[in-house]
Amino acid sequence: MTNNQRAKRCAPFKPSYRSAKRWFLATSFAVGLSGCGTTNYYDALTTKDIVPPSEVQQSDSIVGTSYDKAQRPRLAIAFGGGAARGMMHLGVMKALDEAGIKADIVTGTSVGSIAAVLYSSKEYDEIEQIMYSFAEHEIADFNVSKQGLIKGRALAKWLNKQISYDDVADLPIPTGIVATNLTTKRSVMFTHGDVGRAVQTSSSVPGVFVPVQNNNDILVDGGVLSPVPVYAARQMKADIVIGIDVFCSQPPPLTDSAAKVIANTYWLQSCDASRKETNSADIIVRPTPWDDSLVNFGNRQEREAAMSAGYDAMLPHIPQLKALLNKSENAGPIVIKSDVI
Repeated sequence: MTNNQRAKRCAPFKPSYRSAKRWFLATSFAVGLSGCGTTNYYDALTTKDIVPPSEVQQSDSIVGTSYDKAQRPRLAIAFGGGAARGMMHLGVMKALDEAGIKADIVTGTSVGSIAAVLYSSKEYDEIEQIMYSFAEHEIADFNVSKQGLIKGRALAKWLNKQISYDDVADLPIPTGIVATNLTTKRSVMFTHGDVGRAVQTSSSVPGVFVPVQNNNDILVDGGVLSPVPVYAARQMKADIVIGIDVFCSQPPPLTDSAAKVIANTYWLQSCDASRKETNSADIIVRPTPWDDSLVNFGNRQEREAAMSAGYDAMLPHIPQLKALLNKSENAGPIVIKSDVI
């Protein structure tokens, strides 16, 4: 065997991004369960428990906060999780931007945390450019191990490159990034710490991403308990909350494959358990997914289709939202519900 033949034979396998995903899913149990993973230890992240309204005394209620009626009510957007469906958040932002409406508070779960951070730190045109131009391999660092298929650190690194803020508390618009604390069995919100790492933690889908260990607690995707983080927005003193539900609006495609069965089981459990929280939003926006897939962000055309789906879903709510925000001091209480299920 010549040196060239030997080098070619021993060269590492470099699959395309899509084939790599299939390869890792197929081999994770056969190889990964015996592999050595890299634990994500992020003790510098500070969290606060998210308290459901049912657990709060009336005198300490975080659900209905008072505001000076001479001023505009505090508006929050709760960006929901949903993997690649998160591209639909871009359309919601576009509709609000065209209407001249800017949120005072943002919260985000999983891919919604990416949307929340970009919304807080960038103008719409900049966000659009970022979301249309990124490549999937920039945010997915495959990791064959018993801890998960994706380390998650690439996502943290990529997001930090897009913004100029080091700490969650420094973001221009108050931002709540939501995760699930498996140790305490509670939803939590990051109040301080590295922005990219907080988003990585919020997006750490169990079994797919390597989880994060923070001060001896194990943290995973916020969508486990709070797919649309309305309670987090209320806790941050929002008067009006727009809940953007891109995940529970439609189940993932179902076949008898293990991956599809697991995805549908996760969807059913998470969406059923969180229905009360999602429906507590003042306006609920449920875009119709342009594609059943939760995995692929797609090419430019597919991303534009996703953006359009979010835009079309938000647009009919703009007159209602403007009416709420422009209420005079003599107006009655804020009462509006849309698309409650």
